[in-house]
Amino acid sequence: MSSLSFQTLQVLIFLIPGFIAQKIIDTLVVRKEKKEFGKVVEALIFSMIIYTIYSFKSGKSPIMLSKIQDYTVYLYDSNSLICLAALSLAIPTIMAFFITNDLHMKIARMLRITKKTARSSVWFDVFYDIRAHVIINFADGRRIFGWPMYYSNDPEQPYVFLYNPAWIVDDPETKEQKFVHLDEIGILITPKEEIESIEFLKD
Repeated sequence: MSSLSFQTLQVLIFLIPGFIAQKIIDTLVVRKEKKEFGKVVEALIFSMIIYTIYSFKSGKSPIMLSKIQDYTVYLYDSNSLICLAALSLAIPTIMAFFITNDLHMKIARMLRITKKTARSSVWFDVFYDIRAHVIINFADGRRIFGWPMYYSNDPEQPYVFLYNPAWIVDDPETKEQKFVHLDEIGILITPKEEIESIEFLKD
C-alpha cells in the first residue's frame, strides 16, 4: 500500500462517523441538496464534533493504524466504536429536532441576531407552523377548500393534498358562494393546476 493510500485510509476512517451523521440528518431534515465538496466539508465538521465529544470520555483511538513494510496493520477498540456509533446517531437526531422545530433560530430571532429560520423555504415554514384549513385560489378563478394533510417541500413544485375537500362556487339563486363537498377522501393538487395564492383560515 502506497503512502498516499495509507493517508487516504486514515482520512476515511476519521470521516466515517461524519458521513453516518450526515446521512441521518439528510433523512430526517428537509434541506437543499449539497454538492460533493459540501458533503465532505459537512462530514468533516460532524466528525470533528463527534471526536471532540468522544475525547472527553476516552483518550483512546478507536482504530490504530500502523505500517509494517508494505502492509497496513490496524487494531480497533470495540467499546470506542460503539461510543462513536452512538454519537453518530444521537448528534444528528438532536440537530434534526432543533432544525425541524426551528428552536435554535427562534432564540436567535428573539435576541435579534438574525431574522432567518432553520427551514429550507417560506413555503415549508408556513405549512409547518400554521396548521389550519386552507382555500387554494387557482389562476383560472377556481377555489377549493380543505385540510392540507400533505404538502411538498419544494415551492417550485407545489403539491398539496387536501383532506375532505370542497369546491367553492357561486350559488345562482342566492348570489352567494357555497361549498360543494366532494365524495372523496381527498384530492392532490399538482403544479399543473397553477396555484395563484393560498388562504389560511382562522378556526
